[in-house]
Amino acid sequence: MGYLSDVLRNEYSNLEVREVYSSKLGDTDVEIVEVSSGGEKFIAMFQSNPVKNGIYKWSLIITSSHNTRTIKGMDRINSINLALRSSIEAMLKGIKGE
Repeated sequence: MGYLSDVLRNEYSNLEVREVYSSKLGDTDVEIVEVSSGGEKFIAMFQSNPVKNGIYKWSLIITSSHNTRTIKGMDRINSINLALRSSIEAMLKGIKGE
């Protein structure tokens, strides 16, 4: 399993996560997952590349029939986790129409 699917499974037990693609392209980890929640789906693509001293250059694209979010940064794992949670929460609220 990849990093994103692990985070989704650990943080959101109510989501069904299906890993579509996971690979390492050079130093870059790439992962695409399909996530289902209450009959709605979204697709997420996450990639990360270690830069130095525990800092990663990363990006996340999440898209559903209602919304698309794209974020990127250069952070440590803890900050990446916060960004992922925030984006997933926003996507779930969008799916529910909140």
